[in-house]
Amino acid sequence: MSYTLHLLYLCMNKFLLLALTALCSVAACDREKSNNSSNKSLSFSAVEPGSLINKGDSVSLQLSLPADLSFDSIAYSLNDKPYVTVKDSGAVWLKTDSLGMGSQLITANVFKAGQSESASTNIVVVASKLPEQYSFTVVNTYPHDAHAYTQGLEYHDGFLYESTGQRGQSTLRKVELKTGKVVKKIDLPSKYFGEGMTFVGDKIVQLTWEEGVGFVYDRNSFEKVGEFPYQASKEGWGLCFDGQRLIKSDGSNRLYFLNKDNFKEEGFIEVYNHKGPVDKLNELEYIDGKIYANVYYSDVVVVIDPHSGQVEAEINLIGLLPQKDVTEDTNVLNGIAYDQQGKHLYVTGKNWDKLFEIKLLGR
Repeated sequence: MSYTLHLLYLCMNKFLLLALTALCSVAACDREKSNNSSNKSLSFSAVEPGSLINKGDSVSLQLSLPADLSFDSIAYSLNDKPYVTVKDSGAVWLKTDSLGMGSQLITANVFKAGQSESASTNIVVVASKLPEQYSFTVVNTYPHDAHAYTQGLEYHDGFLYESTGQRGQSTLRKVELKTGKVVKKIDLPSKYFGEGMTFVGDKIVQLTWEEGVGFVYDRNSFEKVGEFPYQASKEGWGLCFDGQRLIKSDGSNRLYFLNKDNFKEEGFIEVYNHKGPVDKLNELEYIDGKIYANVYYSDVVVVIDPHSGQVEAEINLIGLLPQKDVTEDTNVLNGIAYDQQGKHLYVTGKNWDKLFEIKLLGR
């Protein structure tokens, strides 16, 4: 092949390649425009995605429809469950008083002759009011094992029961309240990191952190009588019992409800204040119908409505541990116990050498 013919051949191939690329680009653009047109033909106009909505408020769900669009019906769903079906494009009002906290997915399906188009948005339900604020006064101070990495704390029949963490140091123990003396203790195998614990009848239930298993003990002997696997909630942090169900935290803003007999998850709530989710929920205590929760690396205890997940109050415990005693090893408040009969509230922290009885003061 001559040089001229070879050059002509290369130019023709380059031209064909450019032409083919251009055609493909045009086709792709047409498809993209078609898809975007379909997706953008319907939209919610009255509420922005991710809007924060106070619990109890009603939300207007107003669809923006093309002027030339005719339809048979519009079916609205909430979290993939049917909500209401209407025959016109007027606003639909969504009541939030019965909704839980957190993100709620709203979808509208517009039907015409068996075909449908859809649009979706979401709202975030938050607490309807600011949490009540509490401070504290110290009533009594008691000794506490400074080597106890406190993960769970309970008061029962005049004694404290405590679960401690760290691999190779995790324990379950029974402690004299006034002296801090450990009167009974078992060590967990070194591969387990102990977490929260609580009483269920004549049993003690204890969580582990990342090992995905909880343990069941005889209350009196501390003999292990069972264990159970975790389910959707993969980590164990805090644990309490409301008389019917166990309530488990996993370091997120979710609290999971567990069956007291087989320990299977039966649902969860998401915990929100007026600003948004409250994460890192840690040690738990059930007191007079409310959930009290430590917030990891915070000196605040939040009081939670177990039905809705709303934070109803915040207890500011800044300064509880004297500043001279605060170190890298003692900078985590964790451990809430309540004497239901005597109405005494006890709190401590990881590796604290003191346990405090406190009284709450409203502001």
